[in-house]
Amino acid sequence: MSSLPAAAAPRPKRRRVQVAVISDVHLGTYGCHAPELLRYLKSIRPQVLVLNGDIVDIWQFSKNYWPPAHMRVVRHLAARAAKGTKIHYLTGNHDELLRKFAGLKLGNFHLDNKLVLDLPHGRT
Repeated sequence: MSSLPAAAAPRPKRRRVQVAVISDVHLGTYGCHAPELLRYLKSIRPQVLVLNGDIVDIWQFSKNYWPPAHMRVVRHLAARAAKGTKIHYLTGNHDELLRKFAGLKLGNFHLDNKLVLDLPHGRT
């Protein structure tokens, strides 16, 4: 019997994308599919990630529902920003209380009410 540990399974390669847009996640609600979202986020390597409104459902905060899976999504996003992914959080109607912080920049994390991206080949 060998005393060497079994080799870990190789990590799947992340698909490189220029821009990924995610919308209406509604973290903090029972209907949120946080595990599926995290699986998708782990499968891509975007240069820019646009969180296009209603990522967090502030309307539901009074229900005190914030399971570990929702926190894992937040941690993953923070780690991505720390590793260089530019993240633009755009406010929606369920997270409109964040609008007063528009213009906030924390490293690669930007909170805004609107966004125009300059894409290659003149597309926006």
